Amino acid sequence: MQYVCHCDDCQAVHGKAYSCSLYPTAAVSVERGETDTFTLKTSPRTKCKHCETYLFAEVPGHPVRGVNADLLPEGMFSPQFHMQCRYAAAPVEDNLPHYKGIPARFKGSDELMNW
Repeated sequence: MQYVCHCDDCQAVHGKAYSCSLYPTAAVSVERGETDTFTLKTSPRTKCKHCETYLFAEVPGHPVRGVNADLLPEGMFSPQFHMQCRYAAAPVEDNLPHYKGIPARFKGSDELMNW
């Protein structure tokens, strides 16, 4: 699953909305190099110790990791929706669903934004 998260946590850490590609936790690992992990508000985030690039975030309450989609090869990120849009810095204009909070598939309400 791929989406864009506009929560205040993602924006504070990344300086923008977070383009996320979800994978089962066991499918995401670091093959070389050293990492640091920290939590700003809710999501533990792992980054490279050398270049400080954010690699992935844990999704609290779900056995998945949200890989930084900016690191995927070009053309491999095709988001299905935007979530936490109540925190968006500006209205988002595209043809995807824009959830005010969290979609029902993540135990949210499915409430959409009225830009």
